[in-house]
Amino acid sequence: MNWATRSIPLKWVVAPEPDPELLQDIAAKVGLDRIVTKILFNRQIDSIEAIRQFLHPSMSDLKDPFTMLGMDRAVERILEALHSNEKIMVYGDYDVDGITAASLLYLVLNKLGAQVFYYLPNRLVEGYGLSVDGINEASGKGISLIISVDTGVTAVEEVKFASSIGIDCILTDHHEPGEILPEPVALVNPKQKDCTYAGGDLSGVGVAFKLAQALFQRLQQDQVELEEHLDLVALGTAADIVPLVGENRILTKFGIRQISRTTKPGLKSLAFVSGLMGKEIGTGQVVFILAPRINAVGRLGDAEMAIRLLTTKDERVAADIARQLDRENQRRKNIDEKTLNEALDLIRETVDLNNDRAIILASQGWHQGVIGIVASRLVERFHLPTIMIAIDNNGEGKGSARSIPGFHLCNALKECEDLLLRYGGHKYAAGLTIEPKNIDEFRDRMKEVSRRLLTDDDLIAKLYIDSEIELTQIDDNLLNVLETFAPFGPQNMRPVFLTRNCEILGQPYAVGKNHLKMKVRKGDAVFDVIGFGFGDWVRQLSGRGNLVDLVYVVEYNSFNDNVRIQLRLKDMRLAAGDIGSY
Repeated sequence: MNWATRSIPLKWVVAPEPDPELLQDIAAKVGLDRIVTKILFNRQIDSIEAIRQFLHPSMSDLKDPFTMLGMDRAVERILEALHSNEKIMVYGDYDVDGITAASLLYLVLNKLGAQVFYYLPNRLVEGYGLSVDGINEASGKGISLIISVDTGVTAVEEVKFASSIGIDCILTDHHEPGEILPEPVALVNPKQKDCTYAGGDLSGVGVAFKLAQALFQRLQQDQVELEEHLDLVALGTAADIVPLVGENRILTKFGIRQISRTTKPGLKSLAFVSGLMGKEIGTGQVVFILAPRINAVGRLGDAEMAIRLLTTKDERVAADIARQLDRENQRRKNIDEKTLNEALDLIRETVDLNNDRAIILASQGWHQGVIGIVASRLVERFHLPTIMIAIDNNGEGKGSARSIPGFHLCNALKECEDLLLRYGGHKYAAGLTIEPKNIDEFRDRMKEVSRRLLTDDDLIAKLYIDSEIELTQIDDNLLNVLETFAPFGPQNMRPVFLTRNCEILGQPYAVGKNHLKMKVRKGDAVFDVIGFGFGDWVRQLSGRGNLVDLVYVVEYNSFNDNVRIQLRLKDMRLAAGDIGSY
């Protein structure tokens, strides 16, 4: 198969069967189907109370924000600023998480009567994180308190500089701390050592929301007022691809509902230009439609336009900015495509896909705002950790890294830190800055690290299957319960099923951009199947009498006011012989 369209064979991994007696007992007590109860058990939701909280979450299930290390001191300092009428700067980041976090805290502090400003670094000029330029701008405006959101945990020198010119810092973040922590007035990050917060792996906007919760609690304000900003929390949380379990799931579930009824002119205008007005919105629409438009301006330069969109009360201003973001997103897509093609050319020339366990690419002229997106696409295509480095005109390399299960990016980058100017991020996504002269040695070292840390099994892409079932077990009752699992995302994906020996009815055919449509039957059950990107299977399935094993998710499809259950294909094999994934 051609290297540029390499298709990674998927290893099917079916979830184990829980203890049948315990499963039957819990299923009877909660009134659920065994299939659903099994899925919950295998997701560690295995008690009556845990199942209740999962299927019927409530805002009252959220944890006390003051159990987060540093929260009490952060609230005290903000209250001092409010009482003294100090000027406050909310310092964010240029991605959706940082933009929504900054917007939320700006709106909350403004509502509480603060003299509040916002600031986002320019990706192309300042790069990521708290910057001297931003601190100097704060000084010029007479600001005495900076509150960071979605950034700051590695800003050791920047916090020292701010303190030296009379500016206090409160840092709220969710990224991995380094060995040396900054010394602000307060550091609020559930990942810092000794923080025992039990709310889960929050996004940056999630941490900002907890700070807002704590402020309202201390001021004895009605916390229901905060729920109007859950639309921002859902946007940032879903877009940042954090686990949608624990508090993230609760905030996103109620936040997505709030998006549909938002009073923010900017969000309404964005939904309109995105073609979502009046349509059902879930995490898929957030991640693939709304978030890229908010992200576009930050990726290509100045992200403050996006904050203006999310905070304005002027409908005409909102409509104008939404149209600009839509245009910028199209421009970003064009740059993405060009960069992807160039990256594929480089892979062909420089990467040994049979032996290398990491892809490290560098090029002069790449736009540093899109290399993270392209790196993600390469990971999907080749199932290898991927780092893309854009070398700018100032002779500095800015890199974005994406990973696979089994390879912790930050830990790997730590083994190369003597070659880097800066780095930081998560297990699966990270950023770095490097001098071009060190790139070759960095590439060699990362390849050595990946060879040592990645096992042969890690390099096999896996498709996890929640349960093997029969088509006759699929009905509206099952699907309606499965829909309560939403919002779907990392660690809470839409349940995946396997059914073997399905008979293909009629002639499969291709639609759209290489998508497969067909009808299958097993027993008395017949369902439509849609397989996005599976159009090449049409020729193989054209013969009579084919039986196939299907891996799929179950969902409703609406067409011409006709709502029917359909199977959305995840993978397929001919039942007559294991041919692997196509």
